[in-house]
Amino acid sequence: MKRITLLTALLFSISFFSYGQTFYSKHFTILKLADGIYSAISKNGGYAICNAGMVDLGDATLIFDPFMVPEAAEDLKKASQLLTGHKVKYVINSHFHNDHIGGNQVFDYAEIISTEITRELIAKFQPEEIADDRTAAPLQLDKIRNINTLAMSPHELEENIMWSGYYEAMVKYNDSLKIILPEITFNDRLILHGTKRTVLLLSYGAGHTESDLFLYLPDEQIAFLGDLLFIQNQPWLGDGDPEKWKTYLDSIGHLNLKILVPGHGPVGTVSNIDSMKLYFESIKNAAIAYYKKGILPENDLTLKSPPPWDNWFLSNFYRPNVISEYTRLYKSKSACAHDHNRPE
Repeated sequence: MKRITLLTALLFSISFFSYGQTFYSKHFTILKLADGIYSAISKNGGYAICNAGMVDLGDATLIFDPFMVPEAAEDLKKASQLLTGHKVKYVINSHFHNDHIGGNQVFDYAEIISTEITRELIAKFQPEEIADDRTAAPLQLDKIRNINTLAMSPHELEENIMWSGYYEAMVKYNDSLKIILPEITFNDRLILHGTKRTVLLLSYGAGHTESDLFLYLPDEQIAFLGDLLFIQNQPWLGDGDPEKWKTYLDSIGHLNLKILVPGHGPVGTVSNIDSMKLYFESIKNAAIAYYKKGILPENDLTLKSPPPWDNWFLSNFYRPNVISEYTRLYKSKSACAHDHNRPE
């Protein structure tokens, strides 16, 4: 009986590993993509919010996007050391948004890397965002907790759980968040050599924000794209330019890639780039339609996600995205206010 129990446990552990889940966290699920390469996919309602990556360089470990708050980042650090056997040497910030950089402070011994512009944007906007969240996050969390969920569809309920986790994390950690700026910056290309593999950090300029980078593993045909790619989630367009973003994605699509890890959503393939481009086109067409009708989209209180985008997460991004695209197309640039905050 004891032998059977041990054998069963062994088989379970092998199966457990084969699916990549060798570390439990309430904030993310680990998926093994290749030998020494893992994605950490955020769990709904947890504090990770975005996806992260872990790469074993052979003599050190690299983290791509260290989540939003220290609690999730601490789990990520523990998982990376368990899976690779190395301390984290590099932490990559794909862009300046808070859900991708808040965990920097957990890796105080690592070298944090971003583009030069991203470093400037973190320094410019994070103090203001942290200060604003001290007031806004408790109000939003209270609002979410008092919503009547009985009238919600299953999709709406899942989104409510996601935003509850987001604002709960903000309330819990806002006072302890530290702004940690990247120490190493580059503009277009940075190569990191390890004893096991070489990693390419590439930036083609503006896309989701004024400056985005992605991590490319040419031998494994894997890329961690940050928020350049959303899968089954609506992207936030308020800090980017959809036209430049499409060009950026086209360039990525020409690389030899089999696996794409998005900033939000499940792991995908190059075909998911086409879905993103269709979304951009939908937003643009909606903005054009409002212009032809002579209506400002912000004055239309019925504006909400149409099918099929209403089944994507972050559905409350649709309205501000249409407004943002209308502004980009039809209002002077001098009238465009830079707003990097999430919509209420």
